[in-house]
Amino acid sequence: MRTSRAFGVLLGVVLCAFTGFAAADQEKAADSAAAIQGTWEGPWYRGMTSGRVKVQIEGSGGTIQFTNLDNFGGDVHPITQTRFDGHAFSFRSEGDKSGPLTATLKLNEAGTQMKGLGSFDGFPLRFEIKRAP
Repeated sequence: MRTSRAFGVLLGVVLCAFTGFAAADQEKAADSAAAIQGTWEGPWYRGMTSGRVKVQIEGSGGTIQFTNLDNFGGDVHPITQTRFDGHAFSFRSEGDKSGPLTATLKLNEAGTQMKGLGSFDGFPLRFEIKRAP
């Protein structure tokens, strides 16, 4: 009886600690996501082709707009499945044709630039975007 009571108390303490850590992780993720909110612009590259991209990050979503990216379209498209771990920002967006665009961009230490790779229409894309003024 005494062993089961001690086990119950220990289990309760572990569950409370885990819940506290989970809440702290959620707060930390929300704080770090605020670091990338806003407008980002810069070049994208696919082989010998390039253009400009504008990414607007708002809350858990945002928008993306390309110039000169075949099959994606020049209109503003929503970004979904966003994730930011404090270092890298990942997202997905649907173009006009050819399926989804997916990308992961790493934030520099100053918080002023993100660089990374993505994929669209079966080709890799490279991004070099900076925080817009």
